[in-house]
Amino acid sequence: MAQDLEQRHGMIWHHEQVLGFELAKQLIQKPKISLWMMMLPLLFLFFMQDIKRYKTGINNFANDFLKNKKTALDLAFNAVLDGTTIEAALADFAAENRPASADQPLYEAQRREIACLAAHYKRLLTTRGDTYEKALKNAYSSFGEFQRYLDTLFERENEVIQIALRINPPQEDARGVVQEMQNALRRMRQGERDRVFKPVQPNSGN
Repeated sequence: MAQDLEQRHGMIWHHEQVLGFELAKQLIQKPKISLWMMMLPLLFLFFMQDIKRYKTGINNFANDFLKNKKTALDLAFNAVLDGTTIEAALADFAAENRPASADQPLYEAQRREIACLAAHYKRLLTTRGDTYEKALKNAYSSFGEFQRYLDTLFERENEVIQIALRINPPQEDARGVVQEMQNALRRMRQGERDRVFKPVQPNSGN
């Protein structure tokens, strides 16, 4: 039981990491090499420095994006392992991680996001399926049910983002990047939804 649960935990975490790094690659432009760089060693050195910064940016973005996902997945894993509820696991987490009062709105929004994710992960940890896609399809009864989860998750993630933006107002172009990130993430999740659940097309025949 515990070994199977650990394998499922690893399968889900791998999926989330792939999603996080793919999202980062869509948002962060990779430097392009030119013929001049190949001909002039100094330019090539600058290019390699840009590549290093690009890789660092990818890793930093993905790790920040995945932070709440990892917390939620570990909460769900421990809840299943201990035979307790997500609510009890969240209560223990809240007791250990309650912030200063100034951070309370952001903390509460993050807690709601983690609760949404943890309930989703618990479904995946306790359903049949030897691949992520099979587990996802078995965890949700229909295209519509999974879409409702995606809508709720988007609301929870957006709530965290908007509160964070109010606390630390960014440059105007940063808001554009946030919007671009949300649009890209929504496209990626909807693409996965369509691959896994393949909505039934209406019959256009006689």
